[in-house]
Amino acid sequence: MGTQATRSNLLSVDTTLDGDITATQNYIPVASTANFSTSVVAEIETTNEVVSFSDISSNLLRYSQDFTNAVYSKFRSSITANTTTAPDGTTTASKLVEDTANNTHLIRQSFTTVVGTTYPLSCFVKSAGNSRKAGFGATQAGADIFDIDNGTIITNTSGNATMVSFGDGWYRISTTFTATATTTNVDLRILVNNTTSAYQGDGTSGYFIWGFQAEVGTSASTYLPTTSASLVGLTNVTRGVNGTTATVADDGDSIQQLPYALTTLNLPVRLKGLSVSSDGTGAGRLTLCNNNGNTLCDVDIPNNKIFDLDLGGGIVFPNGIFISNSDNITAYTLYTDFGGTL
Repeated sequence: MGTQATRSNLLSVDTTLDGDITATQNYIPVASTANFSTSVVAEIETTNEVVSFSDISSNLLRYSQDFTNAVYSKFRSSITANTTTAPDGTTTASKLVEDTANNTHLIRQSFTTVVGTTYPLSCFVKSAGNSRKAGFGATQAGADIFDIDNGTIITNTSGNATMVSFGDGWYRISTTFTATATTTNVDLRILVNNTTSAYQGDGTSGYFIWGFQAEVGTSASTYLPTTSASLVGLTNVTRGVNGTTATVADDGDSIQQLPYALTTLNLPVRLKGLSVSSDGTGAGRLTLCNNNGNTLCDVDIPNNKIFDLDLGGGIVFPNGIFISNSDNITAYTLYTDFGGTL
């Protein structure tokens, strides 16, 4: 046989939830994202729910949707909370409004950085109908300027400015900077023109804001909301995969991923046999799935048994074989050949 793939408990990726989750939540904060892969589903062990996800995100900023919190400094500006519908459909977006001073008008949050590390910054903005522009960036690097009414980038100081429509007038604006100090300020400014210079505010103009994020990397990942602490997590999550039930789960509950895949995506694999060992804690189940997390077959094994199966000529799986579930399984071995004929 061309391939022998073996997995034991030592090869699984295990961590815990870093916060309670609801049954409809499309992000899952976890204690660590180390070794997780977007190509394979994960299982919340305490509820037996299987989930898939397309992104792995982090957010170093706190209270990413609560701009009234003291972690944000308001300079000649104010916040009115929960004034309109946010990109996620909740009424949690705030309005940032300038005061009447002849000066700059902005909101700011500081966070710890590592010199030489690149950080993408992002936030969501929406016009309030008064032609105000958004200046966004780190004080270490200067601001990029965005036209919220027309959905265009006016000034790309960083060279990495992006502006993505999220519907209903919302745009996610982003920029990057490379840290030159151990702390930085993330500034979102209200502007009347194409510069960040001071101007006489009218006390009523501004725009809507939501979802601040800072992370390590080269570009902004899927938005991950935070409260009192920074988070890492699985994002753009599909709940209740493989016929499981999406349900609530608690902070500290276990989540596991078996990231072993027999081959790259979209390459046929012929399964010619397998061996599965129970862990002695009850009847076991090994579930084979495709790269989208759809179940291909289940292998059930009685408690305290070793199950060996010879498939003779084998079964061809057109997009590779992945493992989505290993309840009460201590180890398995799959015997395969690559490049099966469909």
